[in-house]
Amino acid sequence: MRVYARRSRAVLFAGFAAILAGVIPARPHTHIDPDGQPVSWYPLECCHGRDCRPVATVRSAPHGLWMTTVDGFTVLVGPRDQRRPSLDQRWHICMGPGDMDDFRPQIYCIFEPANS
Repeated sequence: MRVYARRSRAVLFAGFAAILAGVIPARPHTHIDPDGQPVSWYPLECCHGRDCRPVATVRSAPHGLWMTTVDGFTVLVGPRDQRRPSLDQRWHICMGPGDMDDFRPQIYCIFEPANS
């Protein structure tokens, strides 16, 4: 009987932990520069505390630039997408979910290094 009680507690605990994981919101992603320092200069209107990412690769395209972030998101940045100066001389992009009918992410801000 004791083995059954232990298993029941373990199952109950695992279920409770799963419920808590779904209820407690995830912490905002902290972006880290290559030197190990957190990126702290993203403006709130762009980042919303979580939407900005450093860009790992930039490739030319006929209608803009393909940018892939350090965490694996790839987006096409067009020539009409407004850009701001980057404070660390690296590309950064801030984006969030697009419209329900459009699976492309919505671009909030693009930070461009000088002389790019």
